[in-house]
Amino acid sequence: MINNVFCCDGLSTAINNAGQSGFSILIKMDSYDKTFFFVQQYRNKDTNDKTGVLHIGQVGIMYCPWCGCEFDTVISNHPQLIKEMYERNKEFLLEF
Repeated sequence: MINNVFCCDGLSTAINNAGQSGFSILIKMDSYDKTFFFVQQYRNKDTNDKTGVLHIGQVGIMYCPWCGCEFDTVISNHPQLIKEMYERNKEFLLEF
C-alpha cells in the first residue's frame, strides 16, 4: 500500500496527481459552512504547460471511485491532514 492513511492506493495516487494531466482527487472547502469534501478533477495538460488551451472538468464525489469508501469517514478520521491537503492544492480547484 502506498499510503495507509487513505482508503486505498488508487486514492493516494490520484491525490498525488493534483495539478497534473489526467484524473486527480482534490479537497475543496464549502464556502458556506467551511466543511471539506472531495472532488474529482480532469485536466488535459499539466499546470506548468503554458501552450494551447487548458481544459478542466471537476465534480464533487462522496465515495472513492476505486474502493467505494465513504469520504466522510476519511475526512473525520484525518481532519488535520485534510486541511493541509486543501491548503497545498487549493490553487488547482475550480470555483462552483
